[in-house]
Amino acid sequence: MNAREWLDDLRFVGMKLGLERVEALLERLGNPQLEFPSIHVAGTNGKGSLCVQLSANAAAAGLRVGLFTTPHLVLVEERIRVDGRPIDSADFDRHIATIQAAANDGELLEPTFYEVTFAAAMLHFAEVGIERAIIETGLGGRGDATCLVDADLCIITTISLDHTEVLGDTLAEIAREKAGIYRPGVPLIALEPDDPEVTAVIAEIAGDDFYLHKMQRYLSPWETWRELSTMVSTAMGWGSQQADCKWPGRSPNWRPSQMPFAVTFSAAHNDEGFAAELSYIEEPCVLLVAMSQKHDLLQATSFLASELFHSSTFRHIVISKPTSGRLPAVEPADLAAAICSNRLDPPLLIDDPIRAFEWAQTMAEQGGVQLVVMGSVYLVGDILKHWCESNNLDLRDELSVH
Repeated sequence: MNAREWLDDLRFVGMKLGLERVEALLERLGNPQLEFPSIHVAGTNGKGSLCVQLSANAAAAGLRVGLFTTPHLVLVEERIRVDGRPIDSADFDRHIATIQAAANDGELLEPTFYEVTFAAAMLHFAEVGIERAIIETGLGGRGDATCLVDADLCIITTISLDHTEVLGDTLAEIAREKAGIYRPGVPLIALEPDDPEVTAVIAEIAGDDFYLHKMQRYLSPWETWRELSTMVSTAMGWGSQQADCKWPGRSPNWRPSQMPFAVTFSAAHNDEGFAAELSYIEEPCVLLVAMSQKHDLLQATSFLASELFHSSTFRHIVISKPTSGRLPAVEPADLAAAICSNRLDPPLLIDDPIRAFEWAQTMAEQGGVQLVVMGSVYLVGDILKHWCESNNLDLRDELSVH
């Protein structure tokens, strides 16, 4: 079994919180995560967007920057970027082989897929000599492998109900998990939550190192992270201007190169994300939506369902399902039952996401309205991959973020 096959098999191991495995693995690798300073970002929504903007600002200031994010849209290599560009496949495979050998050297270690990709990022960042790392946690905080980086700043974006089967059933429980990224003596910045109990939990954990960032309520999600990243970048001495960057499927006005028609992509996939994104849709549109499985699908889509019920903005609804992802896709009929049960006009259900995209695009063009693609990040990945293959585009260029 080669290294890539070994990594792919780890997808079936599932998710296991805790630091023992990855800590032992990194020690066998020489603790590469300690060779550079990191900014460590956790939260329910927005953490990837903030990380990309911080990476762009650090690079614009002349630093060599490593960026670790999850999940990936198309290529696993895109989890590991240097100066905005995904790692080459040959380098990625070489690091995975090194990690496989380390895991099997002596007492057998059984890391998860996520832990191996994180360790590969740390090896690569140390090897190429980055001067600053921007590290996004996985879904948690306290038990996340990324807690092993040498962070001189920690940031929490938003706290909302998501991954409750792992993180807890209340906002306070989830906040406690996310705030687990705190290290004594290291500043922790948190976006001001709506729930004062969340603020109290984070303040209890971080004490005098806790700094609350008040959000301007009129800002869009991307602008919120732009404001926060500018504040952080100024404090870090990188300058006060936000550098140009893009975050495929998540930054405003992003779409694949050469895509000629009006389409908006959003990777909103939980109730907080849907509420934030849908509040900025004012013009008539056709909506294409697909999702991966959720612990509580009705809770995760409650705002979306209420908007689709009473709003005439959404002329037509097309429901599909992504072809990849850590979790199975929600079947279109099941998603339709959750979000469209109160609409008079039934949605169009198409399993194949590319056919669904083509139908939705045709419907939008015929109606003279925009197309909005929303839901699973893997739906965006399916569309991006197909578009690049159909138009002879360099996928790595499309996945470079600055």
